[in-house]
Amino acid sequence: MAKLQEMTQEQITEVLQSAIQRQVPVTVTLKRDGAWISCHTRLVALQGVHVLLGELQVHDGDEVPEIHPADKIGMSFKLKHYKHIFTVTAVGNETVQGSEGVSYQGLSVCFPTSMHKLQRRAFIRADVPTGRVVRASFWLGGRDNEPTHPDLEQHVWSGQLTNISAGGFQLVAGDDVLGGSLEVGDTLGVRLAFEAGSESVYADAQFRRLDHADDRVLLGFQFIGLAQDRKGRQGLQYISGKVAEYHRQSEGAGGRRT
Repeated sequence: MAKLQEMTQEQITEVLQSAIQRQVPVTVTLKRDGAWISCHTRLVALQGVHVLLGELQVHDGDEVPEIHPADKIGMSFKLKHYKHIFTVTAVGNETVQGSEGVSYQGLSVCFPTSMHKLQRRAFIRADVPTGRVVRASFWLGGRDNEPTHPDLEQHVWSGQLTNISAGGFQLVAGDDVLGGSLEVGDTLGVRLAFEAGSESVYADAQFRRLDHADDRVLLGFQFIGLAQDRKGRQGLQYISGKVAEYHRQSEGAGGRRT
């Protein structure tokens, strides 16, 4: 099973130093008014109990989020065979004097007190094997806003997954999603049911794309903020295990066909 591994403080320091040296891209996520915002940066320097981030960058047309002291920020980056996931607390804008007289200005955050790593293979999409059924329900507003009774104002859509990874999933949905209020970029709550009798996995996700194929409506979702609390990490661990299981089953089937 793909295991979400907790790292020691010594390992955290070592991997942050490597990320700075290699200038690896870093994804930053934070929540604003019930919606998740994602942007990109790089780790610039370690400064005592703080870490300095470079300039935040977003997609064209999006507004760079303003980050305030004490804001909780989710961060992740890929290094070697692992994706590293952690949460930090913002300190504020800061200028640091680097080597050779170079000054760096950016967002200062507290040194992470914990960090988890997950094999990058878990983020490779695995098709749901033939004969296995994974169902999803999804609604606007995040995982904590699941409607508890029928509500014409808050629709719950449903579908069946075609593939999944630790980063997101694709599903086949009914035509009812086309005439609703669902738009690309929306933050949604999702409930995944992998098999009858199993515990459901809840997560926040962002609606990323809509495609049509063979008279089917295909929706793509990206998990977001999944590792920023204990419940989310438990869900990530379970999903990663299923991804590894599906990969093994697919590889086994390929070997038998050969």
